[in-house]
Amino acid sequence: MEHITEDDLIVYAFDAHALPEERRNAVDRHLAQCASCRTRFEFFYAEAGSMETDLRDIDVWEGVLGSATAAALFDHAARVEAEDREAETLLMPLLSSPLATAWNDVGSAKRFRTGGVARRLSAHAHSICEDRPLDALTFAEAAVSIAELLSDDLYPGHAVYEIRGTAWKECANAQMLLGRFAAALQSLDRAERAYRHLASPSLGLASAALVRAGVYYAQQKLDDAANIAEQAEHGFLHLGDEERRIAALFLRASIKYEARNLDEAASMFRHVIDYAQSSEQSRWSARGYSALASCEILRGNLNEASMHLNNALALLRAVGPVIERIRAEWAIARIILQSGMLKDAIHKLDDVIVEFERLGVFHDAALASLHKAEALLALGEMKSIVPLATRLFRVFADAGMLTGALTAIAYVKEAAANGELTAGDLEHVRMFLQRAERQPDLLFVPPPADK
Repeated sequence: MEHITEDDLIVYAFDAHALPEERRNAVDRHLAQCASCRTRFEFFYAEAGSMETDLRDIDVWEGVLGSATAAALFDHAARVEAEDREAETLLMPLLSSPLATAWNDVGSAKRFRTGGVARRLSAHAHSICEDRPLDALTFAEAAVSIAELLSDDLYPGHAVYEIRGTAWKECANAQMLLGRFAAALQSLDRAERAYRHLASPSLGLASAALVRAGVYYAQQKLDDAANIAEQAEHGFLHLGDEERRIAALFLRASIKYEARNLDEAASMFRHVIDYAQSSEQSRWSARGYSALASCEILRGNLNEASMHLNNALALLRAVGPVIERIRAEWAIARIILQSGMLKDAIHKLDDVIVEFERLGVFHDAALASLHKAEALLALGEMKSIVPLATRLFRVFADAGMLTGALTAIAYVKEAAANGELTAGDLEHVRMFLQRAERQPDLLFVPPPADK
């Protein structure tokens, strides 16, 4: 593979539009495939962000090409690239072993105390976070332990704080997905303090703000989440980081959906799909279609929702992530259920529940099981809900599920055994489980007797 020249990378980092369109598109495609050139580009981009405004003028920058300043930048970039290559070799046999015992003392070995190792661990945590958040947290915590041991003057321009901020941000991202919201907010505080040491902290602070908005969204603090997500989007827009801007827009749309402002949410999700299709970003297309389908399900437009979900599934089966593919399959099952094809819905839900449990996503497995109970109830098979709830209780107790959630499942079992379970009871339990994911100490209160 022929790599991008240093001159083109510098020009691209400082002002991509200064390159001819054909060359700019070629650089875009190459950076998506080549880790080596991407590492060098990210360094130049960071340097561009830390320069004074006049140095972002390409005419000024061209004047230093071939100078001692450019040579120093090249030397630094070469050092970072060498560190990353060494880290890749060092970590390759270890990345498949996310057990905490394998990583607790990783910072004590001198060979691991490099910026390259910290960067690689953070990047790996980010890449697996959505499918394996617990493993991602292990890697991110290892990155933090190393980053905090690095010398403050390891790199010029306080660049070590970029490594520290990113490691803490990845901790927060994993903690958010695991429902550890207080810990996530503390990690974000640490990330922001690190980023503020940089001459140009805008990208890091916007990235941390995006995660913080996600935490508030998960906690149902929708106004706070919306405000911070909008700030993050404006930050990314100012920086010209379109992909991260779209991530912030998607979160804003999700907040609108949660608030049941379906028209605005659907409009935003369509914008995400338009961006994804124009930039050939299959993953964002899939997310946009799945989210748009959720809007249409609430509107009762089941045919349109089904069309969007089939579009999403065609992409998710090819590119993943697995968890989003299973959730799209689950949404299809809910459409089948709402359409009255109860036995077909049960078969589909059985497959979804098995896959959720295999991945350890027990909260979603519980909610999908309640949809199966809803179908069984509609079929007049209330007694079949008893073994379903019994199995749920056993599986989730073994997985360490929250006490309140187990109490709710026990209530479903008892009510079904007594022949008293209603669709309203199932909805009450479903709403509790959705709240309990965000409020772990929440206690289950059965629905009133005169329901």
